[in-house]
Amino acid sequence: MRQSRIGIRHLRCAIGVADAGGFRAAAEMLGIAQPAITKTVRDMEEDLGFAIFERGPKAVSLTAPGQRFVEDARQSLAQFERTIRAARRNETGTHGHIIIGYSALASSGQISQGLGAFEALCPGVQIEMHVLSTDTMMRQLAGGEIDAGFLLNHETVTHPAISQMPVWSSPIGLVLPRESSAPDFETLTGAPFVMGLRENWRAYRLLLDRLCDHAGLAPAVAEEVWDVQVLFQRVAEGRGYTLYPMDAAPALPASLRMIALPQMREALTISMAWNHVADTALLRSFRAQFGRNEAPVPA
Repeated sequence: MRQSRIGIRHLRCAIGVADAGGFRAAAEMLGIAQPAITKTVRDMEEDLGFAIFERGPKAVSLTAPGQRFVEDARQSLAQFERTIRAARRNETGTHGHIIIGYSALASSGQISQGLGAFEALCPGVQIEMHVLSTDTMMRQLAGGEIDAGFLLNHETVTHPAISQMPVWSSPIGLVLPRESSAPDFETLTGAPFVMGLRENWRAYRLLLDRLCDHAGLAPAVAEEVWDVQVLFQRVAEGRGYTLYPMDAAPALPASLRMIALPQMREALTISMAWNHVADTALLRSFRAQFGRNEAPVPA
């Protein structure tokens, strides 16, 4: 069998095109010229002897062998990233470095408690935290860019290489300006709401759609915003209410308050997620500080 010319750069391009759904979108996402990505993928397909993508007039899709190839590429890239980080830690003499992603929805004190317990157990390990959307965390876990993530547990948030473990749940409450009077639930239908942009809050908006439908609430979305800081700012300015996990109440800006909505009966669940293909003893020790009484969710 002849030696392959495929390298890490090729794998990144293939994964990028698969995630973005097209060559142009992948070029923007990766910061690489589109002709270079097109050539890289074409070279890969020539080397492999099969088409990775089915080209359409407006988008591309993975072929059956391409799907298997990209799944394997994600696992290989995750292990590669982990190997590089381990080498850098050895060079600098540190005792460990874990990169954690967390959703803005995951503002429970349980993260702080778990981090405190882990730091007492492994005082030489450096922990790096990044706030990310749930979908971004799943992509970065699959690609080895982060080691674990605290993200929204939802039926649409899955990946064959990612395992999840529920760590806590929180009911959904109504966020409003501190000086505003609490509205009756019946008056909320048709009232203005500020919501996270679906592109960045996809799983959470799907969850809210279901909760509102079950509760008989039809909020009028007056504005959609990208991040949580702007979301809270708009509510404080009186532009509308928003729906958010009750666990976040202690961390709200002083200008806001939160009230319970008993009609919203389903709770939001936060899970810890990790790449089981590139798992380590250090990560297992980290996970042991969270959700001790919870059973893992199959990938």
